[in-house]
Amino acid sequence: MKRLALGLGACVLLVAGTAQAQNYGMAGCGLGSIVFERDNAPVKQIVAATLNGTGVQTFGITSGTSNCVSGGIVKAEREQAAFAEVNFQDLKGNMAAGGGEYLASLATLLGCEDSAKPAFAKMTQERLETIVPSASTTPIQMLVGVKQQIKASPSLAASCTDARAIARAEGKPMTLAKR
Repeated sequence: MKRLALGLGACVLLVAGTAQAQNYGMAGCGLGSIVFERDNAPVKQIVAATLNGTGVQTFGITSGTSNCVSGGIVKAEREQAAFAEVNFQDLKGNMAAGGGEYLASLATLLGCEDSAKPAFAKMTQERLETIVPSASTTPIQMLVGVKQQIKASPSLAASCTDARAIARAEGKPMTLAKR
């Protein structure tokens, strides 16, 4: 048992040493990070690693909970999904009209440059039946459809990027696409 604890402790030190800058200790994110936070006492981190190994860490990584967040992309996607859910009807109306404040805000959340917003609005108007194919289309399905249409357009794909969406979500300056 003592060897197992020592071996586990060594793994924690080797594998999770980069976790220092996060809101958790050496054992990484998961249930253990909530219980022991940044307390890097070896015994506590061994127990934290054991707690993380119960399957909660995998769930946390998948769902972005238990201190298992990867910053920008998770935050950006959550903001996009929340915006689509809350403003679904207005977004559909803006798409049908070929523009509007809700659609412009969605374009910003999707990392579109200001200069690409008119083309983005036109694309959503022209592809509305593909983006929202039926009355039962959900806000998330609509968001997925918009993203698929962006990727299908070379000019929009270059001007509406995940990197820009992440930078916006993290409050960093957004750079223009290279042409």
